[in-house]
Amino acid sequence: MKPLLACTTEELALLVTFCGYPEVGKGIAESSMGGLTPEKWESVMQATIHQLMLKQIWDYEREVNNEVPISKEMETFIKSYVGSRWMIRCSSVPEQHILMIHKIDEEIWLSHLIDRDIIHEFAYITSEELASHIKEYYSFQDIDFADDMSFQLTENDFDLLSNRSNISGLEAYTYLSSEESKAFNEFTNSLDLKQWSLNNISMFNLPDLDADPMLTNIVFFLPSLKGIWIVEYTNESERPIHINLRSNEVWEDMLDGLGQIASDL
Repeated sequence: MKPLLACTTEELALLVTFCGYPEVGKGIAESSMGGLTPEKWESVMQATIHQLMLKQIWDYEREVNNEVPISKEMETFIKSYVGSRWMIRCSSVPEQHILMIHKIDEEIWLSHLIDRDIIHEFAYITSEELASHIKEYYSFQDIDFADDMSFQLTENDFDLLSNRSNISGLEAYTYLSSEESKAFNEFTNSLDLKQWSLNNISMFNLPDLDADPMLTNIVFFLPSLKGIWIVEYTNESERPIHINLRSNEVWEDMLDGLGQIASDL
């Protein structure tokens, strides 16, 4: 994987603005810095221009000709990034980084790693590399897979798991079997170690710049020392949420399947 660009949030916002997407550029800046007045936004842009000059991203010849003041290659890259219509979002809690992978064409995807909402690293990958790229991003270590464990929840009880304070009164205790209770306790212990948050891989369709992204697929999961907990939504009427402790092999097979789905888009 060959690195394409590493930049700050402000630099990315300015590059996007220069390429004809001022509202998108300002939105990128505000996602990190909060609301910006026109005066503050102008100040940020002026300061960031100097950073682009220092990085030799600024193209003085194109500036003189009243063209976009970055190379044509950089302009093409930014336009393909903004114009992508499919995206895979891979969250990692609590590591404070996130991976976005944007579809560019039938064969090429753009990896976009965001570190603490400050640093952005871009690289091109192929459709064939998609699943392995996600595996490398997570690269769970020190998992000693134990016995297969599982339990099922109602939708309401699953929603309550978003807050640790709900555990003591959770209705799940009243209907779980002894084996399910053991699995449930293992799962909540793992949640406690991960700041009470699930990771997820979600897929979005972005029809155009003015429309909200449409969620088309999502997988919730939680790494633990004994395996990877995977949340499955089913059509069962009473307890449709199935939570299973899976091995690394099952996890990688699931990512291979996700990669195939994405390649077929």
